Amino acid sequence: MQTRGLPGNIRLVDVGTTIYHTMGIISEAEKLIVLDAVRLDNAPGTVYKFDSEEFKSKIPRKASSHEMGVLDALSILRLSGQNVPEVVIIGVEPKEYGSWGEELSPEVSASVPAMADKAMEQLKSWGAI
Repeated sequence: MQTRGLPGNIRLVDVGTTIYHTMGIISEAEKLIVLDAVRLDNAPGTVYKFDSEEFKSKIPRKASSHEMGVLDALSILRLSGQNVPEVVIIGVEPKEYGSWGEELSPEVSASVPAMADKAMEQLKSWGAI
């Protein structure tokens, strides 16, 4: 699947809040970039970038909006002997955490281009684009 000028080897998947349903797709990946809300109690719209080890060591509690976190999914893959991709997490501090809606807050919406830039930088560093 080619999207917005990205090469065919890059796949965009909307996981929503149930990462468990996409674990097969995740296990097929060599590398994975996760974009998500990450609550670290900083200013809304703050953009973060972590690899999975940094995320695991710096985030003492579940800080993702997913019912089952990315690290939980990777642990399940590892324990079941499946492929575990290299992971980078690009997060944004939400204005509100725990309330659901279809619209992004203005602060988060304004940060989406910075998140996309970080994702593109990561793809370039991996030599994917």
